[in-house]
Amino acid sequence: MKTLVCISNYGEGQLLYLHQILIAYDNMSQFEVDVVLHTTAPLDLSRYSFRATQMPCDPALGRDLALCHRKVMDEAQDQYDLFIYTENDVLITEDSLRAFCETTGILPEPYVAGFIRYELNRKKSDDREMYLPDAHPSGGRAYKGPLVLNGLRCARLRNLHQGCSVLTRAQLKRAMKSPFFHYYNRGDPLNREVGATFVYIGCGLQKVIPIDRIDELMIHHLPDKYVHLDEPPWNKTPPYTLTELKRFIADSDKRHAA
Repeated sequence: MKTLVCISNYGEGQLLYLHQILIAYDNMSQFEVDVVLHTTAPLDLSRYSFRATQMPCDPALGRDLALCHRKVMDEAQDQYDLFIYTENDVLITEDSLRAFCETTGILPEPYVAGFIRYELNRKKSDDREMYLPDAHPSGGRAYKGPLVLNGLRCARLRNLHQGCSVLTRAQLKRAMKSPFFHYYNRGDPLNREVGATFVYIGCGLQKVIPIDRIDELMIHHLPDKYVHLDEPPWNKTPPYTLTELKRFIADSDKRHAA
C-alpha cells in the first residue's frame, strides 16, 4: 500500500524519538512509504531506504510548523493510498496501520478508525501498564458511550487528540472538501495540536476506536512525560490505564444493554 508520511520536527530536542519513528517506517513490509519531513533542524536521512524529502523550515514558524503538511497532502492526494501526519514523537507500528486498514473496510462513512496514545511509567520497572495521557476519567467524561457500526463495536473518546492522523485517500478527499481543512489561524498557540487532530473535528469525519482491535490501535508517545507530571490535571485525575479504560467500556456497554 503506497503511503505518504508527513512529519513535523522542531529543533533538535526530540531527534532520538524521530529516528525511532523513521526506523519503524523503514522496516515496514506491507506499506510502501515515502516520507516528507518539515524540519527546522537538518537531518541526515541517507541511512533509510524509503524515499525522503526534507523541507527546511524557518524556526519562526513555531507551532505553525504542524500545519505545513496540508499543502503536501493536497498536491499528492491522487498519488497515495494512505496519508499519515505525525508529530515527531509518536510511534505508529505496522500492526497499528494494518488494524486501521482492516477496520476501515468495515466502517461506514463518515467514521474513521483512530488510535490512542499510551505512555509507560519508566520510574517503575515492574509497571507494565499502558497509561493514556489523552483519557482522564473525571466523572466518566473520557468516554461517550458505545456505538455499533456494521457489526463493529466502537468506542468514542471525548478527547480526539492522538498526536497524528491517518486517512485513506477517500477519507482525505472528504476532509479536503471542508473549508476547515485549509483554515489557518497564524500563530495560534494550539496549532501543534490542531495540526494532528483537525481532520477529526471540523472536516466531516468522526473518529472511533474499534474495541476488538484496541490493543493494536495503541500508539506509543515516546517521551513518556505526561505520566510523571505533578501538576494538574495529572496529579488530581491521573490518566486511565488501558486496563481501566477497557473495564469502563465493558461496564458502560452493560449499562446501555440493560
